Amino acid sequence: MRPLTAVLLTAAVVGTGIVAVLAVTARGDDTGDPPAPDTPRSHRADPPDPSYWTPERLRDARPAPMPTDPGAGDGRQSPP
Repeated sequence: MRPLTAVLLTAAVVGTGIVAVLAVTARGDDTGDPPAPDTPRSHRADPPDPSYWTPERLRDARPAPMPTDPGAGDGRQSPP
């Protein structure tokens, strides 16, 4: 019984080593994707231009529509 245990243990160790090597190889740098552009990963918007909102634009501006609630099938609007 002892030689069988040694063989199974050796096979388990070798199998674990193979899986580890394959995992490291799969995580390599070459993904096949094109390289990303060298742009900053920022999601910030530019500050608003105060000269855009003239008195005429403020007077004539229309409010944005309220989003509809997709869960309500009857077209009710979601609360603010």
